[in-house]
Amino acid sequence: MELVKIDRVIFTVALTIVGGFVGHTLGIPAGALLGSMVAVGAASLLGAKPEMPQSYNIIAQMVLGGFLGLTITREVMASIKTHMIASMMVVALLSIFGVATGYIVSRLTGIELYTSLFGSAPGGMQEIVALSQAYQVDHSAVVVIQTVRRILIVVIYPLMVMAMSKLTSILYYRAGR
Repeated sequence: MELVKIDRVIFTVALTIVGGFVGHTLGIPAGALLGSMVAVGAASLLGAKPEMPQSYNIIAQMVLGGFLGLTITREVMASIKTHMIASMMVVALLSIFGVATGYIVSRLTGIELYTSLFGSAPGGMQEIVALSQAYQVDHSAVVVIQTVRRILIVVIYPLMVMAMSKLTSILYYRAGR
């Protein structure tokens, strides 16, 4: 049985709720997650001693699993045949490029391989961080890498899509179609 000071746990939960609410209200991507992480992290850096029992992490993973399960609906299952080949190609290509990226980043930066692999994994930050909990990795590094990745994707990806749209329009026009 873990021994924790209940006042530290209550303090941490309060910081989590306030930070998560602020992050969500500001419309930050993954704002609830990032806001709560920043609030608790900042308190820790300022000398407070936030604390959570490990069992809360397991409960959080169960809740996240439940929310992910809610996305599996009859409508989704009915349309799966239509998009199966495209989905499998996306999974395969993203996995290959994610693992290759993780390996290259690890070799070039000296970051431990599994930390780099989880940091480079495509997908939802919450899910990847939760999955990384099962491995001996630097979880704070995974969160930082995933956070930077997510923020930059939100900024850069729409610009890349716009550029591709313009490029394909030019190519489409030049091809005389």
